[in-house]
Amino acid sequence: MVGLLVHFFVFRNQDRRRTGMTKTPLAERLTGIIGPAVSTLGVELWGVEFASAGNRMVVRVYIDAPGGAAESCAPAAADVDADVDANVEANAETGADDAALHERPLGVTIATCAQVSRHLGTVLEAEDAVPGAYVLEVSSPGLERRFFAPEQLPAYLGRIVDVRLHQAQDTRRHFRGLLAESGPDFLVVDESGVLTRVLWPHVKTAHLVHEFPGAAA
Repeated sequence: MVGLLVHFFVFRNQDRRRTGMTKTPLAERLTGIIGPAVSTLGVELWGVEFASAGNRMVVRVYIDAPGGAAESCAPAAADVDADVDANVEANAETGADDAALHERPLGVTIATCAQVSRHLGTVLEAEDAVPGAYVLEVSSPGLERRFFAPEQLPAYLGRIVDVRLHQAQDTRRHFRGLLAESGPDFLVVDESGVLTRVLWPHVKTAHLVHEFPGAAA
């Protein structure tokens, strides 16, 4: 996945917590804060996930253009010590301001990601939303976007998806094939005519598989 990664470093004298799950009270709280915050800049929240980098939590925020028309963003970075000030400076030559975001015709651009990172850095610090030290990354979903909720699936019916489960189903935890069907709590993967129905709560990760022109499916 190619995307703008804007890093926002926060250091506090609190216990550090880590989580790799997205369906947690913290994830739900951040989604409730971040969704409305990014919508004011003309983009949509695609998802929030957690990882770890050394002894810090990484909060990854994926943003998309309305209707899912995101472009891939080139790399950039922004650093902040939240105990000093709340300003976020992106190390990218964007030359963008708030108005420029609403003037863009389509897609999530470098300027979009950089501006959203500045805004979120300020919002999350004001809300004191994340306990302990953390790194905030803002990116477009990229060519092989991860799915965070079943309602994101219908737009990608007929596309190739990669699905991994928490526990084995029919002796398997990994399925890769066409997304044949989706519903409020399930999806169906078509592997060369063999259909497998998977319940969404059983899904550990699911992401789109980019099909390069001329490549075999």
